[in-house]
Amino acid sequence: MKQEWRRRLTYGTNAVFVTGLVVGVLVVLYLLADAYRVRWDFSAEAGNTLQADTVKKLALLDADGETVTITAFSNQRGKDDSYVKDRAIEDLLTELDLESRVLDWRIVDFDRERLTAESMGVTEYGHVVVQRGSDRIDIRDRDLFRRKGRGADRQLEFIGETALSRALSQLLSPSRRVVYFTRGHGEPNPSERGPGGLSELVSALDVERFDAEPLDLLRAEEGAAPVVPEDAALVVLSGMRGPLSAQEEDVLLEYVGRGKPLLVAVDAGAPVPAFLARMGVRVPDGLAMDPTLVFPYRDRPVPVYKSHPVTDGLRESGLVTVLAAPAPLSLVEPSPDGVRASPVLVSSRDGWIERGGELEGGTPIYQPEIDGEGPVVMAAALQLLPGEGIVRSSKPLARVLVVGDSELMTNALIGDGPGNRDFMINAVHWLAGEDNRTGVVTARSASSRRLALSQDQTRRIQLVSLTVLPSLIALLGLFTWYSRRGR
Repeated sequence: MKQEWRRRLTYGTNAVFVTGLVVGVLVVLYLLADAYRVRWDFSAEAGNTLQADTVKKLALLDADGETVTITAFSNQRGKDDSYVKDRAIEDLLTELDLESRVLDWRIVDFDRERLTAESMGVTEYGHVVVQRGSDRIDIRDRDLFRRKGRGADRQLEFIGETALSRALSQLLSPSRRVVYFTRGHGEPNPSERGPGGLSELVSALDVERFDAEPLDLLRAEEGAAPVVPEDAALVVLSGMRGPLSAQEEDVLLEYVGRGKPLLVAVDAGAPVPAFLARMGVRVPDGLAMDPTLVFPYRDRPVPVYKSHPVTDGLRESGLVTVLAAPAPLSLVEPSPDGVRASPVLVSSRDGWIERGGELEGGTPIYQPEIDGEGPVVMAAALQLLPGEGIVRSSKPLARVLVVGDSELMTNALIGDGPGNRDFMINAVHWLAGEDNRTGVVTARSASSRRLALSQDQTRRIQLVSLTVLPSLIALLGLFTWYSRRGR
């Protein structure tokens, strides 16, 4: 009996020890998981992961330290999509809460808590209210969801993160600012929805609380000279087909002299503002080319991102900014007094300035006796110091961004270039002096993608498609004919 009890005691002690060890390991794992949460998104194209821009806005709100309250009201019961909508909102708010220390949210049943809705002035289902201090932004159901497709293929799409991101921008920028687009020289129309318009850029600016307004420096009211309005956060001079008058040049120089920002987008063969020479920027004849291009276009070199607030986020995310037939830029060395110039977009070391000559397989090639040597600058950022040239001593530092392509901001390339929208938004924030708002990356990978291929790779594809594949098909046909002939 003693030996049997000893054996039972031994087994029992071992069982208690193992059980305690397992429980201890589970407790440690729980504490580690609670302190260092790791989550994986297995949805298609990481659709359930917050965009980097949203995360950055939350970080800025955390830095301010003031509580942000989000109140979401439920959708109407009994409708087919009510559960889907409520679940989508709850999942998004949960994700936002995990990324922020100052965010406080709740979901209110609109039918059961009508007094809460009435006290907040909410009269419809699916409404979301975002508040911080005295600031309040209301988001309607139609801004959170939209229908895509037709007939049986019509589906409900959740766009709530975009709407919430717009609300966070409004909290970060309580007042709206104005971006003025010059007109009168054949510039793209900000309100046009066609491929050559700028409506997509204007919509993206609206999310960041920028209004787009036209600026005519040729016409003015009687007795008043043309001038850039005082409320201008930025002036955009893009895609001119006709030259600026001497008067317009003076107005824009006076505007920059006040320490104000300017975005200039020029095109190859088009007029170039004369004041760029005073800033140390010249536009040589030709096109900026590179062996690596956006397939299948022969005039769309893939730019290399230099280290700059406008491009740092794009470089880290690997998003390509697409340029169409860009003009080369030349930065004068040494820079003029009071000017600090830095390249933003450049070609690779094998890039060059194409000025015509022979083609190889229909593709331009570098010819030293004709073309300009690379690497080629395609976009440059300038900082003009006060009291040393253009900017008056009593004014702040002025920022100017010069890009050798106006098409990159049009609807055609905003939709075609994975990084074009973010490049433009980052540029606007940097020019407006909002350095903490740069690094925006809103683009998600799309179901249709473009390849960036070198000229050698393009020629190999052409060789395979034009010679190897037809030869294989011909051999297969001969084999089939011969096998049937022998029967």
